[in-house]
Amino acid sequence: MISKISGKIEQLQDDTVSISIDIGVTYEMYIGIYAIPEIQKKIAENEFLELHTYHYLEGNVTSSQMIPRLIGFLSKEERDFFIRFIKVPGISARSGIKALSISPDLIADAIANSNLPVLNELPGIGKKKAEQIVSKLQSQEFEEMFKSKIGNKIGTSSNQNSNTSEATEVLVTQLGYKRSEAENLVIRALEKIDNKASTEDILEEVFRLSN
Repeated sequence: MISKISGKIEQLQDDTVSISIDIGVTYEMYIGIYAIPEIQKKIAENEFLELHTYHYLEGNVTSSQMIPRLIGFLSKEERDFFIRFIKVPGISARSGIKALSISPDLIADAIANSNLPVLNELPGIGKKKAEQIVSKLQSQEFEEMFKSKIGNKIGTSSNQNSNTSEATEVLVTQLGYKRSEAENLVIRALEKIDNKASTEDILEEVFRLSN
């Protein structure tokens, strides 16, 4: 089983990235849209990319036409979250990765806090499916396992000072971002700069990440 791949980025497309490793092999992996800014940054800086991977078979079992697929994640915690996420009935590996339009930490936070509007905005996730996700996954174990690992920065970053809220509001009310997208961008910006940065500094970093 392939659990992690590190190498040179050969190609980045809408929902896949290809990574070549030293032995002359290139792996193509599905990725969530949330990961694209980080991968683009790696490309711009000519850095290697390391992805934690999930391997599955796609196809028709009855016809024996099963194709091996890989999905890549920026961290082990994100992969662990995804494995739990696709245990919800009706969410396959393929539909699950398509749903990750925002980072797993935001989704984990939404599940832990029953934030159905955020889950409703995920591609392929309607109201009933959002309710099912919360019903299936929300538990003390889930909160301890995921929110504490990849979701705790929601509280420590996006709510740490009023400037983060102001930056989020600018993105939503003036620039037309969905609130979940705006929160995700602000969090990613704060990972690169001081958590106490001004609203202008946060927005400048957001625009840099978006380009």
